[in-house]
Amino acid sequence: MRLLPKLLVAVVLVGGGLAWRLSTSDDRAPMAPLPAQPVLAGIPQGHVYTGCVEEPDDVNPLTAHAQVARRLILAYTHEGLLDVDPQSGALRPAVAASFEPTPDLASCLFTLRAGVQFADGSPVTLDDVLFAWQLASAGPEGRGHASLGFIGDAFARVQKVERLDDQRFRVHFRDRHYAALRIVGETWLVVKKQFFVDRVAARLAPAPAPAVDSPEFAQVLGRLKSECGPGTGPYQLVNDLAGVQHWRPRQDLLLVRNEHSWRRQAAPGTWNFAGIRLLFRDEGGANHALLRGEVDWYTSLTLGELLKARPELLEQYRRLLYDYDALGVYRVVWNCRRRPADDPRVRRALGMLFDVEGLRRGSEDLGPGAVAHAKPGTPACPTDLVPLAFDPPAARRLLREAGFDPEQGTPLRLVVVALQGTEVLRRIADLFASAAKDAGIELDLRRRGLSGFVQEKKTGEWDGLLVQQSFRPWGDPWDFLHSRGADNDGRWADAEADRLADAARAEADPEVRAGLWRQLHTIVHREQPAALLAHPMAAVLLHRRIEAAVPGRSGLVLERAYVAPAAQRR
Repeated sequence: MRLLPKLLVAVVLVGGGLAWRLSTSDDRAPMAPLPAQPVLAGIPQGHVYTGCVEEPDDVNPLTAHAQVARRLILAYTHEGLLDVDPQSGALRPAVAASFEPTPDLASCLFTLRAGVQFADGSPVTLDDVLFAWQLASAGPEGRGHASLGFIGDAFARVQKVERLDDQRFRVHFRDRHYAALRIVGETWLVVKKQFFVDRVAARLAPAPAPAVDSPEFAQVLGRLKSECGPGTGPYQLVNDLAGVQHWRPRQDLLLVRNEHSWRRQAAPGTWNFAGIRLLFRDEGGANHALLRGEVDWYTSLTLGELLKARPELLEQYRRLLYDYDALGVYRVVWNCRRRPADDPRVRRALGMLFDVEGLRRGSEDLGPGAVAHAKPGTPACPTDLVPLAFDPPAARRLLREAGFDPEQGTPLRLVVVALQGTEVLRRIADLFASAAKDAGIELDLRRRGLSGFVQEKKTGEWDGLLVQQSFRPWGDPWDFLHSRGADNDGRWADAEADRLADAARAEADPEVRAGLWRQLHTIVHREQPAALLAHPMAAVLLHRRIEAAVPGRSGLVLERAYVAPAAQRR
């Protein structure tokens, strides 16, 4: 399950729980100075774009899992074979200059872009590109991808790879999935093979270096957490433990320009910042940095309350409120494996106890009410479905039909675990508790932080889980609604729903696929395995010095952002 983070980052709203850390060290090692900035396409260069996040525990592109490392470091230092246009959402070439999928989606031919260099100036070769696959296909039954980080998601979908020449290779997908090309293309990060081979060898010296496809190599690789090596992205992390270091633990991390970036050469005027600095601060420290004007972007789970207390912040910052593909839905998942939530009448009655419109009236950062695990207005979302009406008396009547009546000595007893940390989640829990009381329900509402929530979820001794659920950027609801789905925590099962979910992910025609999804969402709306409440919006303060940063399909788009020379900060 992808849970609401404790800190929401402005560039891309991340989906993992973030732990605050506070800098307590006074030995702040100086960073190397940034190089002078060229002028490209008449757009001002320079400025270090700064914000506050949690500190990652691993920036190795082969082993990192954390969303901060993935979204705010490796997304800028290392590229995949393909990426997604942040405005249109269309798949486009990256390190691969072209891609040719077969009509049946069983495989894809990739051709590498000529002349691409790593940040250290060395050329990218097919050996570098295939290095991650070499690691992923090692081990018992070729399942080395299980020991990798988030890039293992790509290789879990790959059956085999054929090397055709020094520029071309064909990837055969393990299963038919309409988004397999995107998942593999985006997530298959290109790393410099020799960098990691040398680092592993240095850790084991003077013993001989192990073979790349050996368990010994994988074990040592997993301990290389502080360096990400040269990539092909527009920025680089210079963190040589024996030389220049741009990561000061418990303080900050600085990404500097990769002057060998093929993107800047292909599209002058893009990626104009001199660097991107991530400050590692707790919530109080982040607020102080904002009030001192030290950050360019800021977001908080209590942003609305902060602006009410400090409205003068809007003199320096613009408040952006926007949606993007991965922003999901507030929902309560019902435990369909045990009574009482195994009864659809009970689930429907419980869904009538959420005053969504009342919730939305008090929350500027909430979008429309939800009827499906799909965004309203998209082809996959049925147009004839409406949210359940808030109606405690009707809910009470339904519960009586299901055999739960406090006047007859058979009240409904319910355990709901509510993830806390945001004002919206708190208000949802409060409003539900009040309505449940009116309906005669004996509610055990357990408000938990992230770690406590996860522990409660694992026990299975609950009837409902209140969370914000992120969506897959490519739109597939299979993991939420299929009986084997990774995020189907309530283990709802319906044979026709499984059939539709399986058929949709194997369907290449987008119109046919959307039709299958509409049928699936209609079944889910009838059966109510989860109470779908409302779609969230991303809210961020962006300093007025930042120009040309606009919301897109994947979040806030920085490709053409810049700062006027007089306002630049290093």
